[in-house]
Amino acid sequence: MSSSKVTRRATPAMIPKRPEDAASRLKGDLMEDALNRMLGKADSKKQSAPGMPHVILALASFARGGWDRAKQLQRRMFEAAGGDGLKLKFAFYGPDDATSTRRCQITENWFTDAAAMADAIDRAECNCGCYLHIRSVLKQAVTESEQQPLRAMVIVNDAFHDDQESLDEAAIAANQLRRAGTRVFLIQLGDDDATTRKLQYLARVSSGVYFRFDPRTQKQQFSELWTAVSAYAAGGEEAVQKTGGQAATLLLEQLKQEPMSVIEARERLRVNRDT
Repeated sequence: MSSSKVTRRATPAMIPKRPEDAASRLKGDLMEDALNRMLGKADSKKQSAPGMPHVILALASFARGGWDRAKQLQRRMFEAAGGDGLKLKFAFYGPDDATSTRRCQITENWFTDAAAMADAIDRAECNCGCYLHIRSVLKQAVTESEQQPLRAMVIVNDAFHDDQESLDEAAIAANQLRRAGTRVFLIQLGDDDATTRKLQYLARVSSGVYFRFDPRTQKQQFSELWTAVSAYAAGGEEAVQKTGGQAATLLLEQLKQEPMSVIEARERLRVNRDT
């Protein structure tokens, strides 16, 4: 006679699923993208939405000079757009949160002229010397893209403090933007090597565009780059092709690159070195 007690066996549905870390989720995303490209289902070439382009300009800079560069860049963007128009939002890192990390903030309204945008940048509070994470502004851009298609996300920065887990979270967000048809531009001011490695890593895994330069010693390159990025923001790849110049050529080459399908161990070792 069998016992009346029944021992319930845990079924797969009853076993709590362990949350995947960012590295695992990023690897899954990249493998899925690679498979879609093989099957001709890639969405990295998704066309921008018709109508006036929407762009987010983000600043992650400790030096006040970075804020001046952001004002120059947004002015160039509006000039490149001309009569066709352009809508911009400004994202920046404001006061610290409870963990002494600078919080990502973004303007509520879209700006349609350079003067109003410059005023908003001047009014934004710059709290320098604290920690900031690039994943925060990329996740904010994903949220914005769900409300309004974005042509580009332009990040101007000189340093940030994401560890590898946070950096992979940033790459996941950058990939979400790419799938939605938004190009991510990563522009480094200064010569911090750790920042260079992190930005290059983001660009490789998300098919982003990366440039590094020192405007104090490379004024011509600085001017050409601002022109090329502004042309893309206003008119896409076709506008960049009409611009000409070395910076435009380099930008177009990077726009053709596909995201990597597998992250090799040495990539992470390289990013983590001396960070």
